[in-house]
Amino acid sequence: MFENQTAKSFLKKMLPRVIRATIKGLLYFVLLYLVPMLIVSQLSALAPDIFANYMQYLTIFAAIVIVSVVASELTAGTIYQHAFNIGKGIILIVFFILALQGGIISQDFAMGDFRLRFMVDLRIYLAMLIAIDLIGLAKDVLQALNFLSERTELQYPTPRPTE
Repeated sequence: MFENQTAKSFLKKMLPRVIRATIKGLLYFVLLYLVPMLIVSQLSALAPDIFANYMQYLTIFAAIVIVSVVASELTAGTIYQHAFNIGKGIILIVFFILALQGGIISQDFAMGDFRLRFMVDLRIYLAMLIAIDLIGLAKDVLQALNFLSERTELQYPTPRPTE
């Protein structure tokens, strides 16, 4: 079934990971989905034109983060953990660009015959958010390289000079 281990030892190793992943997944679900969705739904009742669109973005953001956290926790101690973290960084950069509409958000309000258009320029904040994500992405790439180099050093120890 498994090359070097029995099913019992595999389950013994995976059970703590599954429990940690479940706990972290539930915690992130509450903090990134339930609480913000409650707030946005209340604000959406007050101003449905403004906040109704962001409920979908909130759901997508929470799904991206929760899936990546659970996958990263299940694959802890492997190169796949770093691959999931790198993938999460790239996906979040694209998500923020799409969610913030390239940094310029506009909204039209119609009140009878009167029409009002708001435009908000968030390009500076989007650039800062992307810069933070790029730093996190670079950190994840360096951690993956460090992981691979440590594995190589364990597999092939450096020879010592003879005297």
